[in-house]
Amino acid sequence: MIDAGVPLNVVNPRGDTLLIVAAYQQHPDTVAELLRRGADASVINGMGQTAISCAVFRDNEPILRLLLEADADPDLGTHSGVAIADQFGLPRMREIIESYPRG
Repeated sequence: MIDAGVPLNVVNPRGDTLLIVAAYQQHPDTVAELLRRGADASVINGMGQTAISCAVFRDNEPILRLLLEADADPDLGTHSGVAIADQFGLPRMREIIESYPRG
């Protein structure tokens, strides 16, 4: 899609970017490629979620690590990655988030 000219950070009517959808649908290779091309991991969709929120909700450690390594902020959004980890009792996701420097 990107090679065909679709803007990297295009949003659907819900405010989801390609990165958010790829994280939610659990496609780590797509997440990695979008990040490599400069996708904005700080976009918050209409429900207050980010790509990190989706990775945490889906309990997907590889995608969460990709996003954190790209300096995505786990505290962004009303349904942030940190909030999702706490709300759904995902201590491993919280541990991973806490293991990365935030600033």
